[in-house]
Amino acid sequence: MLLSPARAAEPDSAACQAARTLLAKLSEQQQQLAGQQQALDALLDGTLPTRLDTLNEQLGQPLDAPLPLTRPAPARRPTPDSKCPSLQDDISVLSDQINSLRAANEQLRRQVLTLPLPQRRAFATLLQLREQLRQVTGSPPPPAAQPLLQHIDSVLATLAPLARQQYSTVLEQLDRLWYLPPTVEQSTDIDHDTYLQLMGLRLQMQAQIRKLRADLWQRRSLWQMVASLGGFQQVPGILAHEAERIARQGLDIFTLTRSDLSHEGHHPRTVPVIKNLVAVILGIAAFVLLVRLAGRSRRAALNLHDRVIRASGDRRWLWNISRLISGLAPALPWILIWLVLDALSPWLDQPATRLLFWLLPVAKAYVIFGLMCLGGEWLLLRVAQGAGRYLNSEQSGQATGQARRFALTLLPLWLAMMMIQASLGPSLLYYLVGMVLLTALYLALGRLLVQRRDDYCICLQALLPSRLDPAVEVLLHPAVFWLFAPLLLPVALVSFAVTFTDRVLGEFDWYVRLKARWFRLRTRVAEGSSEDDGTEAPKSEHYERWFAATVPEGSKMPVIDTGLASAMEKSIQRWHEDKTDENALIVAGEKGCGKSLSLQRLEKALAQSCPDLNIVPLSVPAKTCTPEAIYTLVGEALDTDLSQGPGALVESDEGRAPTLLVLDEGQNFFLASIGGLDGWRAVQGLLNARLNNIFLLLMINNQSWAYLNNVFGHDSPSRNVIRVKRWGQTDLRALILSRHQLSGYTLRYDEALLSSRGPEAGNVRNAEQRYFSLLWDASRGNPMVALRLWLTSSKLRGKQVLVGLPTPPSASVLDGMGDTALFVYAAIATHENLTTAEISAVTHLAEPVVRYALKAGFDTGFLQKSEDGRYRLVPLWYQQVISYLTGKNLLNE
Repeated sequence: MLLSPARAAEPDSAACQAARTLLAKLSEQQQQLAGQQQALDALLDGTLPTRLDTLNEQLGQPLDAPLPLTRPAPARRPTPDSKCPSLQDDISVLSDQINSLRAANEQLRRQVLTLPLPQRRAFATLLQLREQLRQVTGSPPPPAAQPLLQHIDSVLATLAPLARQQYSTVLEQLDRLWYLPPTVEQSTDIDHDTYLQLMGLRLQMQAQIRKLRADLWQRRSLWQMVASLGGFQQVPGILAHEAERIARQGLDIFTLTRSDLSHEGHHPRTVPVIKNLVAVILGIAAFVLLVRLAGRSRRAALNLHDRVIRASGDRRWLWNISRLISGLAPALPWILIWLVLDALSPWLDQPATRLLFWLLPVAKAYVIFGLMCLGGEWLLLRVAQGAGRYLNSEQSGQATGQARRFALTLLPLWLAMMMIQASLGPSLLYYLVGMVLLTALYLALGRLLVQRRDDYCICLQALLPSRLDPAVEVLLHPAVFWLFAPLLLPVALVSFAVTFTDRVLGEFDWYVRLKARWFRLRTRVAEGSSEDDGTEAPKSEHYERWFAATVPEGSKMPVIDTGLASAMEKSIQRWHEDKTDENALIVAGEKGCGKSLSLQRLEKALAQSCPDLNIVPLSVPAKTCTPEAIYTLVGEALDTDLSQGPGALVESDEGRAPTLLVLDEGQNFFLASIGGLDGWRAVQGLLNARLNNIFLLLMINNQSWAYLNNVFGHDSPSRNVIRVKRWGQTDLRALILSRHQLSGYTLRYDEALLSSRGPEAGNVRNAEQRYFSLLWDASRGNPMVALRLWLTSSKLRGKQVLVGLPTPPSASVLDGMGDTALFVYAAIATHENLTTAEISAVTHLAEPVVRYALKAGFDTGFLQKSEDGRYRLVPLWYQQVISYLTGKNLLNE
């Protein structure tokens, strides 16, 4: 770096001396970066380094290594402050130049490193092959090796423009170098071993060129590649060259095998062939063994399916999910064979197994044939099942034969595709054969579906709207069915997927609810009907009595086991057998969920399991809210004076026989007002008393239990609580249909529930399934509500019951009631039953206001008044009112 005379004449100082040293270092760094830029520019222009290590050093990472996910740009370095004004300007200029060069060099590196990884790997392999070629030939190279060196230099120079996205130039020159590989003549200036090594290097170079060409064809569209090679007029020539390369593939395999195994010249030329033939024989035997071993995976999958079924118990959703295992079982052997062949492919690309490596496409074509046989058979079976028809063994055998002929028709084309893929990779010939294969597959599917034409039409109707029926009939006319049937196959596949999803998710409550509401919405839109006003149509008393809370005298009540009685029996039996000290059990559930009816089953079960247990049932009178009244009630039931409280019960416990005291209607023990919770505290004392011979079973409404839990918090009277679950769809169906059967009436479903199209057209079983899905959703699993909805949705016609859509009343009528009235209704829901005076005490509202709200609810139809003057929610309205009040945050659950 030259300095001006004036600056050189300045007196030296320590700061300026350090600045000169820094300036020299920056100048050296600037020259290095300029040299790197020149080398990178030369690389992009086609001038390559002689060694791969040199190129890796220029790029800052190995050329054939994957690109990091994040490669940050070089940070701009700040200009150092030299404290020497005379040299600071030169330092600033050099710092700016260094930052610019670093950014420019990084941009040039990115042009190379952003090339696809297959291209960079082929580039690196070619550089290594050039190094090996120079080592084999020495310096100077013999005349026989010079064409090969010139060829590889031409290939490397051709690839450099790839970094500048000049695909047309690269592809045209690459094809020319690939079509006209150099010849290696055996002459006196090279020995036999050197000749074989040169032949091997030549074939490896051609393999790398083939990989590069295939990668370029794969990354660009067919039309772009044809245009890059000169347009459609060049297509015949391209196909001729590609076919010629495939024809020479066998000779290349033999030559490369001999080159790899006989490079030292110690073995006769037949040894490589013998070794490869032995490898082929052993490979075929191993493949047969692999097929047999993979066949056992099918049996293993079916055994797993059986174990899942046995372990699922009552969890029917596991049964449906296990369909995935049984469905994949037939294809599992073929998939395993394919994976094993794929895993072995790199290991077979060795000299001793070269022929076996090139036979892998045949093995893979066999796997594809097996999968196509399964696919064709599966398609025929699904079409038949989608139409509601199930094939017998003879018909299934016919379907298997038809699927095999379908697969055999396409096997030659698949084999050609696999061979072209192995020898050329993506290329013009590959894509043209692929188009022929797709066309043949389309036509073969049409011929296959002709075997089940009627079933296929019915199957499509399940998904397509009726307005498309004329168009479908034209497309699927027998004369042109084979031509247009595959065009509608995606619709059939969607139908199969919908059916399978419906079976798998059919046991999940959220899916049943969603499906029921979607059907209700579609039906409402189609019919333009409005929501029900919640009034029940008149019924015959003879029929309606079978759906009341109690069945006619002398009739046997149908038993629906929901597991509640068994759960209660288990807790009581553990106490009775001295396995636990917990002598109290609380059962909380919705009104009408079957708590009281479960007590009858419990008594029968305990009579067998605990015959010495004395059962004392006690229904709590309405609003027994004072401790005195509660002690009197319980004392009379147990024949004990409890005026002194729970202590008296403990004292009388010692000589008492084992006793079960059932306190039904436990929501009557409290009133949410001042002094109204004293009775519940008395109940807490009884439940907390540790008694050896008395077990207390308390049945309570879930809304009352939620309120008491919020009031008393952690002071819960018992840790042993059973929350009654909502009934499942199957239980509701069993309850209603068993009662209907007792009535002696016949049953028919409305046309709205019967499918008019597809395989389910007129199917009563599907209509029944759809109805009870709607009923379960509308009643939210409450049997009391479900019974009332059954009556509102049915009409009597002589001795026949016509069942329509179960339409629950709309809670929107509560929107105009006002906040005051909602507080009244929330109080009734929390306590289950209240009188006018009790409502006024609980809500602190004036009695006229309460009466007005009660009248509005009574007139609307969701409140009813019993003979003792108590207001309750009408069963038909129970879920709607509860849901509405819960949405307004007026309830505790």
